[in-house]
Amino acid sequence: TNTLHEWVEEYLARPTSVNSAVEGSDATFSDLTAPARRNNFTQTIRTTFRVTDTERATNVVGGMDPYEYQADKALKDWKNNLEYAIINGAKASGASGVAPQMVGINSIVTSHYTARNSGTSLSEAEFNDMVLDVALDVGNDNVFDMVVAGLRLRNAISDFTAGNTRFIDAKDKKLNNAVQVYESNSGIHRLFGHLDVPSSSATPGPMVYGLKEDSWKVAYLREPRRTDLAKTGSATKGMIEGDVTLEYRTERANARRSGYLLP
Repeated sequence: TNTLHEWVEEYLARPTSVNSAVEGSDATFSDLTAPARRNNFTQTIRTTFRVTDTERATNVVGGMDPYEYQADKALKDWKNNLEYAIINGAKASGASGVAPQMVGINSIVTSHYTARNSGTSLSEAEFNDMVLDVALDVGNDNVFDMVVAGLRLRNAISDFTAGNTRFIDAKDKKLNNAVQVYESNSGIHRLFGHLDVPSSSATPGPMVYGLKEDSWKVAYLREPRRTDLAKTGSATKGMIEGDVTLEYRTERANARRSGYLLP
């Protein structure tokens, strides 16, 4: 069985002609475009932990209960599993004995996906071409404002010199350090490196994403929660479990490119 989460996606089309009404004329109406319905499966993410009675009875270094310590680690591991699924998840409805999976960024962003020839350098001109590709479709106001790449490609972007690359203070509570930004003709793009972004030289090659941050949302059916399981034998067991999925609200505001040469 599976749980399907749905939402709507809508774009405001740019005008293609001059809008001019005759003074005193009656209003006329054109057909309206209904928003598109999108969906994603919720995915149950579970991490487990187990500590023996002997270990809990031992005076461990640091003085913390080993069970509580492992529970804390399991929660962090749950978050890491969520991040990996958000980037690399492949949509699957599930079947008897097979868990459903949500689709992730790597499979969602298709409207502005370009597979470069293997060994293409991620140059400043290449980056600006990615920005322009999206801007011509959805306008400057809706161009991605966050760039996420593997750590080595992220360093390549740091070497750009023609544009205005600088550091700004991070006001987002989730970020602790200064955030480097690149300013293109379409606005400011915050730069991040992430270990889960595909960086293998195998086809399609290292990936870089341009993401419009407010077009994505993590939706919880059940937020991660710790459950202490029934004791069996001489060990105490527990798990962290939650149901979650990823919403993509304006897919065309994002970009994805692959095949780049790692510096």
